[in-house]
Formats: sequence, C-alpha cells, structure tokens
Amino acid sequence: MKTIKNTHLAEIVVALLLLVLPLATYWNTTFHDFGLRDDYANLREAHEEPGKILQFTASHARPVYGWLLQQSFERIDGITDLEWLRLMGAAGLGLTAVVLFGLLVRVGWGWSAAGFAAAMTVLAPAAQIVAGWATTWPYTLATLLALGGFTLTHHNRESGYWLRQMSAVLLITVSALIYQPNSLLYLVGIVATLPVLRGQPLERRLRWVGVHLALVAAGLAAAFLIMKLAYATGVFTASDRIAFEHDPIGKMGWFLSEPLLNALNLLVLNDDEGGNRIAYRVSAGITAVLLVAGLGVESWRRGRQAGGFWLLLLATLLPAALVVNLVAAERFATYRTIFALTAVLLAFLTLSWQNLCSLAGRVSRTIEVSGYVILLAIAVALARGHAYSLIAMPQGEELQILERIVDRIVLRTPPLRIYFVQPLPEDSPTEISYHDEFGALSTSGALVAGSDWAPKEMFKHLIHKHFPNRANPDHDYQLEAGIQPPPKGERFDLVIDMRQIRRFGPLYAGPTTPPAKPSGLELLPP
Repeated sequence: MKTIKNTHLAEIVVALLLLVLPLATYWNTTFHDFGLRDDYANLREAHEEPGKILQFTASHARPVYGWLLQQSFERIDGITDLEWLRLMGAAGLGLTAVVLFGLLVRVGWGWSAAGFAAAMTVLAPAAQIVAGWATTWPYTLATLLALGGFTLTHHNRESGYWLRQMSAVLLITVSALIYQPNSLLYLVGIVATLPVLRGQPLERRLRWVGVHLALVAAGLAAAFLIMKLAYATGVFTASDRIAFEHDPIGKMGWFLSEPLLNALNLLVLNDDEGGNRIAYRVSAGITAVLLVAGLGVESWRRGRQAGGFWLLLLATLLPAALVVNLVAAERFATYRTIFALTAVLLAFLTLSWQNLCSLAGRVSRTIEVSGYVILLAIAVALARGHAYSLIAMPQGEELQILERIVDRIVLRTPPLRIYFVQPLPEDSPTEISYHDEFGALSTSGALVAGSDWAPKEMFKHLIHKHFPNRANPDHDYQLEAGIQPPPKGERFDLVIDMRQIRRFGPLYAGPTTPPAKPSGLELLPP
C-alpha cells in the first residue's frame, strides 16, 4: 500500500514538473521583445481587417486555427503584448507534456520513462518553434485534442465503446482543422502500448492497431470533406497550394533524407549552410543505432514475431506521423510540421533504451534513469539556447534596428520615400540558419524566409506606435522593399540596407548619432 502511495506521489510530482518545464525553459524567449513576420500581419489584420485571418487559414484547410488567431490577436494591442501569446504557447506545451505523461502511465509505463518521453517531446526543436512564435500557440491545442482522442479510446469498460470511438474521431477532426500535422500525435498512443501488446496473438495486435489507424484516417477524412464542402459552397476559397503529391516514391525519398533526419536529431539542428553537418549526421546516426539495437533486443528476448511486429510498427507509424505532408505536393521540410513524428520517435527510442538497459541486470534501473537525467539536462540547456539565440535574438535585433530608424523619421507632405533592402538567409547574424525557422529574419526577402510584405507590416506597427496622435501616418510615407539595391534613377529619402545586419553582431541597434541628412545606405553604416 505504501509503495502504491509513493508511486502516485512521484507521478504527481513529475506531472507538476512537466507543467512548469516549458515555462521555465523558454521564459527568456517568451518575454523578449520581438515578433515573427506572421505575428505582425496577424496583429494588424485582427484589428483592422477582422475575418481576413480566418479566410487565409481556411484556404489552407485550417479554419479553427484562424478563428483562434483572430480571437487571441484582437485582444492584444501591440508588439510587446505578443509575449502573452508566446506564454500561452509555452503553457500549452506544459499541458501537452502532462497529458502525454498521463497517457503513457495509463497504458503501463513507469513514471521515469513516461516523464522522460513527455519532457523530451516539449524540448525538441519542433516544440522550440512553438514556444518562439506567438502565431503557433494554437498548435498546442491541436496536440491536446489528438492526445485526448486516444485517451478516450483506451478504456477498459465495454459500455459506451462506439461513443468513445466517435468522440475520438471528432477530436481528431477538430485537431486537424487547427493544424493537420499535430493531429497525428494520436499515433504516440499506439507506440506506447507496445509493451502491453506483448504476448497477445499477432492477429489481435494487428486488428487493434488497424482500428486505431482507421480512427485517425476517419478523423482526417472528415476534416478533408468538411473543407471540400466549404470550398464547394463558396464559404471559403481553397489556396493554390492545396494539391496532392504525384510522385510517391520520390516523396518517400524526401521523407527519409529531410524530415526523418530532422526528427532523429533531438539535440542538433539542421543548417542550410551545412556548418554543423558532421554533428548533425552523427547525432541522427546515434539515434538510429539505438532504435535498431532496441529492436534487436526485442527480437532476441521475445522472439522473431515480437521483433517483426515492432519493426512493422516502426515502418508504418513513422511515415504515418507525417502523412499529411507526404500526400501534399509541397516538399518543404520544417520543424513545426514534425512535432508528431518527433513524439513517435521518442516513444520508440524510450522503449529501445529500456530494452538495452535491461541487459545490465541489477544495475539496469540505475543506468536507465541516469540516461534520462543526462539527456534531459542537455536538452533543457539546448532548447533554452536555441529558442532564445536563434529565434528571439535575431528577430529582436531586427526590430530594434527598425525602432531606432523610426525614432529619427520626420513625417511630411509629400510622403517620405523609403527603400528597404531585404536581407537574405545568409545575412542572418546567427551561426545557424534553417529555412524560415531558426536563425531566420522576418524581413528576409528569400522565398523560404519571408517576402516584401513583412518589413512593411513591421514598419507600419512602429510608425503608428511612434506617431500615435497623427491621423493617418500611413499616408505620410511610402515604403518599397526588395532584395536588390534601389533601382538606378529613382530617388529615395531614406534607404535601409538590412543586409548588413550580420556584420554588427548581436544586439546591434543602429548608430547612436545618425547623420543629419542620411542618404544611400547611411542609416546602417557601410
């Protein structure tokens, strides 16, 4: 009896720690003064063009996501207030960790293994993006709904079976209408039950897995049909980006070479310039070796059938965890789309680690828990550093530069003509830059990291903040943006060359004493 009470107490303590973990880890990022390019657009549109956010997200089959963004962004007043939405994202990650921990314990995992898997899920690179962007806070709601769907189905009582199944499908559907990739977090529950399924007839195990995969498919299909109906009736207009993949073999090659490698790297980030390629590949290789070794122990100890079933699930659930992106025509690997894939991999990795540690006999428990503690300590430090130095810092620095420039502007009639030279990804002041996520700048002119509307949105917010009493400050300046210098023959009153941001190091915020009549590229020193 005392042992049971101690176990329950340990589970409660772990759950509380998991709730606080993302809040503490990402605290410096949450309350840093910065925004993402989409944050600026959503903030303005929520106040000035209600309904536009919903129409845009619905065009990508995410209407509930758009509604949540509208409801949250219209309740904040400025760039500084974005911190409260980032706080919601961090809190959502904490709740995700708690719910995932509860699910794992419920299916029979020990509290240490369950706590490790849940904690690593909200410390992985995919979670770092959620913590760093105000716009992504609803993603955590999608994960909670998906996990809730599996929790509903995993019940011992016979009564209400079909009601629970249908409720699970409904939760998956709503989750998909928020953010389709995160609805696949449901699959973590299937992996988690591997220890429970041991010893059961193969046919029964396959049938059980098939039922759960069918529930996920039904939820995604329902979301798809709802949006097709909405497009057909003219409620929303579908984006041109909605298209199906026509080369499945090529897409699987893309999956293995990009998203899967990113997910296998729990600690090392990908880099567009390949500066850390060796560490990146070694890290992925270590994870893959642990997975294969755990599979080998499963087969050796429990027979070929058990090992074969494990391999079947591994080969099925990994691509299934990214199936939304696999069926879509686009091939743009991002961390924010692999949250479910990372969680599924972590569940397999934890089970593999347990298998390997079991070979150590009496000291197996000590080795197992020590491994969890060491990896978690490293993960916390890296997650905190990545989110702050590769998301908050560069975008905050970018914002500071524009704030200094706006402070010097004197609006006039005729309108002040401003030209903004947009940076490229390689102009980022960070050591690592990956697509439009880590190390990216909101004002970047590259297709993978922004467009010319982003600097215009940022400038508009800052102009309104600096000239609060001016009736229509937008009429007193004209801003053009591009990745090339100003066109020859055209005259501009101010030219801002953001390409030079990399030369000044962190926290550069422009010259303290600007020239009296800035021209050329003088607002940022040549």
